[in-house]
Amino acid sequence: MMNENMSGKNPIGREDPIWSIHMQMLMKRKRSMEIAQIIDSALEEYYAELGLPVPNWKRKKNPDWWREYLISLGLHPDNP
Repeated sequence: MMNENMSGKNPIGREDPIWSIHMQMLMKRKRSMEIAQIIDSALEEYYAELGLPVPNWKRKKNPDWWREYLISLGLHPDNP
C-alpha cells in the first residue's frame, strides 16, 4: 500500500510551490531515465541485427570517448 506522500498527491495543498517543484523534477528525471532506456534498447537491437557489438563509447561511460573518437578519425581532439 502506498503512503500519502508517495501517491503523487500533494500532502500540504496545491499552493505549495516547493512540492510542485519537487514533483516536476522527479517527473523530468523519470522521463529522462525512460528515454535513456529506450535509446539503449534501440542501440542494442540495431547492432544485434547487424551482428556487431555495441560500440565501446556506449558501453563504457567514458567522458573522454569523444576525444578518442576524434583522434581515431585523424582529427584534433579539441575539435568542437
